[in-house]
Amino acid sequence: MLTRIKLPRIISAVLFSTSVIAGPSQAGGILRVCDDVKEPACLDPQKQFTEKSHTLIQQIFEGLVRFDPNGKLEPCLAESWERVDPLRMRFHLRKGVKFHNGEPFTAESVRWTLDRYLNPATGFPGYGFIATLDKAEVVDDYTVDVLTKMPDGLLLNRLAAFIVISPPNYAKQTEGVLEEHPVGTGPFKFEKWERGDRITLVANKDYWMPGYPKVDRLVFIFRPFETQYKMLLDGKIDLMTEYPGSRTMQAMENKGTNIIKRNTYWTVSCSINLTKPPLNDVRVRRALNMALDRDEIIHYESLNNGKPIATMSMRGEEGHNASLIPYEFNPAKARQLLSDAGVKPPLVLKTLVREQGARVAGAIKAQLEENIDVKLDVHVFADADVIKALQSEEWDLAIAGLPDTWGSMFFLSSIFLYSRSPFSLTHSPDFDKKLEAMMMILDDKERDLYGKELDSYIYNQALGLFTFQRIKTYGVNERLRFIPSVTGVHYFFRAYFSTPPTQKKAVRIE
Repeated sequence: MLTRIKLPRIISAVLFSTSVIAGPSQAGGILRVCDDVKEPACLDPQKQFTEKSHTLIQQIFEGLVRFDPNGKLEPCLAESWERVDPLRMRFHLRKGVKFHNGEPFTAESVRWTLDRYLNPATGFPGYGFIATLDKAEVVDDYTVDVLTKMPDGLLLNRLAAFIVISPPNYAKQTEGVLEEHPVGTGPFKFEKWERGDRITLVANKDYWMPGYPKVDRLVFIFRPFETQYKMLLDGKIDLMTEYPGSRTMQAMENKGTNIIKRNTYWTVSCSINLTKPPLNDVRVRRALNMALDRDEIIHYESLNNGKPIATMSMRGEEGHNASLIPYEFNPAKARQLLSDAGVKPPLVLKTLVREQGARVAGAIKAQLEENIDVKLDVHVFADADVIKALQSEEWDLAIAGLPDTWGSMFFLSSIFLYSRSPFSLTHSPDFDKKLEAMMMILDDKERDLYGKELDSYIYNQALGLFTFQRIKTYGVNERLRFIPSVTGVHYFFRAYFSTPPTQKKAVRIE
């Protein structure tokens, strides 16, 4: 018996509070974006696994489903779907879609792409997050079944977050062609890559969504954060996605720039190496959390643009346990816990830091040293280099600022804690079993309740360093109309330019 899934409607408008009165829309133009400091290693979707690389790639490629700006699932290359049985989901594909090279998009495109993701020879770095997938079977040209090895209640989230479809015939012509000359079905087509500088995309005039994209070109520019900031104020870029919240007033007072803020599923947390003492002792992990003054960290990192949180989960996510209270800031109790665990100061922890969380990591480092004489030996890596660095050396901690791209507490917990994650140092069989049990629950309400229990387990075992949810700040050209995604991984086909607003105040999207 087929169970029909009720599909969410593609949003035609997003309600948000704003004091900016925008002028009329102006189609076209060039949208210049600084989203990262370093260019991606490649543009082949099946050979990368970083937040910033995927943001760029999903402008070119598309999946069967995707997330709207509010983190809700919406149709993309699949118009509808239904669950056939616990191991099989059937997708009805959009007809008449073509890849940028003219190759038709069909069920075979899906089958071949999924096979490529799952083939160990491909080397997809995020394989652990799609390991529940078994294969895709073609029903007819525009119907395809996706099979899983076990019941997977998060299959749609998994597909929306990671799986985008490539053109089989084009990809098979030349080995590695997608790495530097990607071809997808998305709203933007690859134009050129100026190494060390920028990647330029052009509007797909044959895009299946009439009237989109709204701009003629989309340019990703790679610069250090301080340089990005200066470029924004000088009018040389239109959007800085990692704008420092502490510099809000500079953009507000500067001619031609403005600020957008949004509560996002984004936090800085930590993967802890539990395989050796003293971090395998829960008292030590609790002590680390009690030594953190979260309010001070939020003020330092983003001038109060954040909210303290108890674990890695945030309000609005599936499985978030709102009853949990953040660890108290109590250095005296933290020192006592360390003493009870037999830790003699100073304790030195070798720490990898992802660049997007470096400022917070600096505050954590200072507080731990001052409050409990724990010293972090910090090594900072760009997004594109993090996984390689983790695999090449042994670390005690791995700190990163990351978004939840799934709308579920499952995702960040799996990134930081799951043994199959390339970012995790934790390797806890007990946690792995609990996380996998949550994933296998097909009923949404039941899975949400189980997630709350798992959230409590993470909290009680202090499996990470828990900090805050970011109210993320974006520096923008005052003419740009851009709806940030709650997940922090953006699509830009809805962005457009208008005439300057008649009033200039901070825009806040709740």
